[in-house]
Amino acid sequence: MKLKNIFIYTLAGLCAAPVAVNAQVTLSDKTSQKVDLGYGVQQSEFLTTAAATTITAEELRRTSAISLADALYGKLLGLNAFQNTGFKGEEGRGATFNIRGIQTTAKNGTQMYRDGQMQDIPGEAGILILVDGIERPIDRLTVEEVESVTVLKDAAAVALYGHEGVNGVLLVKTKHGTKDGKYHFKAGLSHKIQFDPQSADMVSAYDYANALNRARLNDGGTAAYSDAELQKFKDGSDPFVYPNVNWKDEVFKKTAHESNAYLSFFGGTDKVQYYTQLDYTDGRGLYKNPDQGDFNSQLKYSKANIRANVDFEVSSTTRVSANLLGILMETNGVPDVNSNDAWWHLYKVPALAFPIRTAGGVWGGSQTFGDYNLLAKTQGRGFMKTHQRQIWANMTLEQDLDFITKGLKFYVGASYDNSSNTIETRSKGYQYGWNYYSGGAMQETVMGTVEDKLVFNHWVDSQWRIATFNAGFRYATQLNNGDNLAANANYNMKSEIRDNRSNTWYRANWQLAMHYDHANRLMADVVLAANGSNRSYPAKWAFSPTLGLGYIFTNSPESSFLNYGKVRLSGGIQHSDYVPQPGLWQAAWDSSHGQFWYGTNFASSWGAFLTQFPTDDFVQETAYKANIGTDLRIANALDVTLDVFYQQRRNILVSASSLNSAVVGIQSSYDDKGRIASYGMELGLRYAKTFSNGLNINAGASFSTVKNEVLQWIETPAYPNLSRVNGPADDERGLIALGFFQSQEEIDNSPVQQFGQVKVGDIKYKDVNGDNVINENDFVAQDYGNAFPALNYAFTLGAEYKGFGINATFQGAGHQVKNLRYVDGVWGALSDNRNLSQEYYNNCFDVAGANAKYPRLSTENVANNAQNSTIWYRNVNWLKLRDCEVYYKLPACVVEPLKITCARLFVQGQNLLSFDNIAAMDAENLNTGYPVMKSVNIGLSVQF
Repeated sequence: MKLKNIFIYTLAGLCAAPVAVNAQVTLSDKTSQKVDLGYGVQQSEFLTTAAATTITAEELRRTSAISLADALYGKLLGLNAFQNTGFKGEEGRGATFNIRGIQTTAKNGTQMYRDGQMQDIPGEAGILILVDGIERPIDRLTVEEVESVTVLKDAAAVALYGHEGVNGVLLVKTKHGTKDGKYHFKAGLSHKIQFDPQSADMVSAYDYANALNRARLNDGGTAAYSDAELQKFKDGSDPFVYPNVNWKDEVFKKTAHESNAYLSFFGGTDKVQYYTQLDYTDGRGLYKNPDQGDFNSQLKYSKANIRANVDFEVSSTTRVSANLLGILMETNGVPDVNSNDAWWHLYKVPALAFPIRTAGGVWGGSQTFGDYNLLAKTQGRGFMKTHQRQIWANMTLEQDLDFITKGLKFYVGASYDNSSNTIETRSKGYQYGWNYYSGGAMQETVMGTVEDKLVFNHWVDSQWRIATFNAGFRYATQLNNGDNLAANANYNMKSEIRDNRSNTWYRANWQLAMHYDHANRLMADVVLAANGSNRSYPAKWAFSPTLGLGYIFTNSPESSFLNYGKVRLSGGIQHSDYVPQPGLWQAAWDSSHGQFWYGTNFASSWGAFLTQFPTDDFVQETAYKANIGTDLRIANALDVTLDVFYQQRRNILVSASSLNSAVVGIQSSYDDKGRIASYGMELGLRYAKTFSNGLNINAGASFSTVKNEVLQWIETPAYPNLSRVNGPADDERGLIALGFFQSQEEIDNSPVQQFGQVKVGDIKYKDVNGDNVINENDFVAQDYGNAFPALNYAFTLGAEYKGFGINATFQGAGHQVKNLRYVDGVWGALSDNRNLSQEYYNNCFDVAGANAKYPRLSTENVANNAQNSTIWYRNVNWLKLRDCEVYYKLPACVVEPLKITCARLFVQGQNLLSFDNIAAMDAENLNTGYPVMKSVNIGLSVQF
């Protein structure tokens, strides 16, 4: 065999890896590029009045993310995406999304990590995420099966999505077949190495013991350890009684791994188009030595996506589209210890708490920390598996009705999705203990029971199902003067059933959408909608009108400067069906409120009493939206988009408990008196140009800022600074710190701080209201909210020349307040047997003195220092190299003899650079969860 053929077939054997991005980026064709507004309403980018941004599949492939949720950081103008901690195989560990900030104060499913666990954030900021027009999660969706992603932002864009779309919509469209009469194969295989799992540095056993001694002296006690004992911690001469364990090095590795493989088959003709894909993903976590022979507790997830999308013509006037996706996923880990729990161990258990094993060989533990030896749990407890099954199915039929009038169509569609997650455990018990000295001899206490066999258990952890139906008529025609008229009358309904009580919701919408454009200059869109929901009973229905206007003031493709210019204006009234309490239309009763006696035998019974009046006279929360924007194209190389928006939420249901005195004895219910305003701007730039020598350069930038404030609230503040009005809707409130007390004389000469005893080294606060005492009446709102950054920006760079290409995406954010005290063990130090970070120890009052950033050490929960204050609040900002890629496109002379249309060799990176203003931890993820790591992904892609 010739050397050339050997080389070719060797390359062919390697051609099975994930797809690298096509760097030959061009600006969109505004006439052919469609903006999908839902239920078959599509408008060209040229004529739309909506504020919407779309990213294509090729651009999405610039990232090494194996799920769509993690591929959108910094990619879409107006979509704020933030990375969460946690092992990706676990539920709820994907990205958090937001569009245009916090707009209300109602609770919802959007969460943030706080106090060691995921908690609901204030503000119903959760956006609607749709896949092929149906609400679906995208943390299990692969990038490869996605055709495009569109973010819908203003009233004109989200008008067809009813209550659920009020906060913005993310619309995902999956791939379909082609009409070229050919069939195509695409295959891929990649391997990702994740590394540098960052955490705050914790002090050694010696430093912890010294800090504990100092803390006890500060508290008026005696030192816990003598100098001789401190020396044993330092030199390791007695590791069983005076251990010094670096738990991070003992439990966790430095690297983790992810692999992905897929095979897609697609093609079609004018009559039938098909797209099928099989995708497999495998991820392994950071545990050291998890394989114990009879079990393996390594963090692991294995997922298979099986997709089939088919479009076909039943007749020349009837078309059917069907999409089907099956997801099979299995995860593995430690029983009752998820990835965030495991990483939190580093911040909970000090280095001196106990050894890995005692002198007698059992697992280490203690009276204080019990058996929370993470190494024992990963190597001696057994393992836990989850089995998740999801099916997504939807079908649409479209029928031409030209026999009635040309351009009229009828359509009907339905979908059914369900998910079930089952947990199984195989666990056993183990012994743990601790050593101590008694009478000069080492003793050992042993707890627990050894179990040799794994005990099996299983249960259904969660499940949900969603079904939808929609039907309607579409009409489109071109008038004699060339103007275009389109209309869409639609009815849709949705049934959503999730776990637990009060999670069965039914929604229905009647809506009419109309579009008119004149001479490719003037556009108008009107939507009239009636939105219904059982969630907001008894306020079930609301009327939601929307108007969008547009004017194209220039359209000159041949111009050397301004090729295209459009002004958009939209406004609308939309509604939310959120209520703060299930069944709030019913009176709330309770028992155990005294006794009443009856009968000749003086029998007694608990009395019942009314605890809350019903709330049955309110209107749905209403959003009044306005948006003005412009789209420009300059020199056929630069696109500019600018939007300025304002929204006012009215009729927010607010607790009315402060309206009556406790003397009345019955809490008032809710009243729809809350009012929130939010406003801001979005600016996007996109440049793409190919030069005569073949060099292609592309760049982009996005910038958005948003502010919200409370306009009206039910409250009776004792002082102006306690009012929520004019403050952020997601405000953080606390005291203004003036520093730390340097002497007892300073304490004596300062206003009394009414949070318990105050000592030298404690936080000194400002008397905000001037009453000469410091208490809860001196709290003030911080400048920014805590839920999402108010400032978001990103920029991208890319180039390709003679097959070599490079792409990079940077993402940054700022103007978000975070509370350091929520990060347990890092800034909440020593008290309640917490661990102690090097950051806190080096900068506490006892060590840093006049340069201290944190108060004195204490074993007690010092109420004065535990108050929310500017000592703990940080206005965080960060910038990350979110994605980068270097690739080489194999030349045609190599791939064409094998009938290969495209093959690329590439290396991709994620989170390789990070800059922020928090020294100890990642500012984006200021918590004790399983870390976000840097990664490098290597592969080779091929398409036939």
